[in-house]
Amino acid sequence: MDIYLDQSTTQDPQERRMLAAALFEAGQHSQAEIARMLGVSRQAVHKWHNAYKDGGPQALVARRQGADTLLAPEQERQLLGLLDQGPTAHGWDDQHWTLARINRLIDEHFGTCFADLSGVWRMLDRLGRPWQVPATRAAERGEQEVTAWRTRVWPRTKRSSHLVGPQ
Repeated sequence: MDIYLDQSTTQDPQERRMLAAALFEAGQHSQAEIARMLGVSRQAVHKWHNAYKDGGPQALVARRQGADTLLAPEQERQLLGLLDQGPTAHGWDDQHWTLARINRLIDEHFGTCFADLSGVWRMLDRLGRPWQVPATRAAERGEQEVTAWRTRVWPRTKRSSHLVGPQ
């Protein structure tokens, strides 16, 4: 069997593995020759050959990378709705979501949770939802008090901080 390799076809990893499968099937080339022909390492071809022996060409088909998601798409939509309600609706006394709180919310509503809080962060990032800042201002926020603090207290604190010096 003669296989002519074109650089444009061998750039796709899936295509390379399928060409390797055809070359394994033909049995005319060593693994080292196949590696040179495809522009990959001998170790990669050896790994592909073992997979091919165990499962045929289907064993070389590309699979999705990464772990499965913790929540189903419908559960993710429900979680976003729960987050939109705000932390106070779920028993916390302020308007700040934390990764730990969100993980607890997931556990309470869906019966599962992330072992590591970075999983919560990655899921929220994938869903396009930042967790650091509330989506809306707190209902109990007093704009007059905030403005007064910014204009009277903060400037005094800021001025006196340079007098204290490094700790």
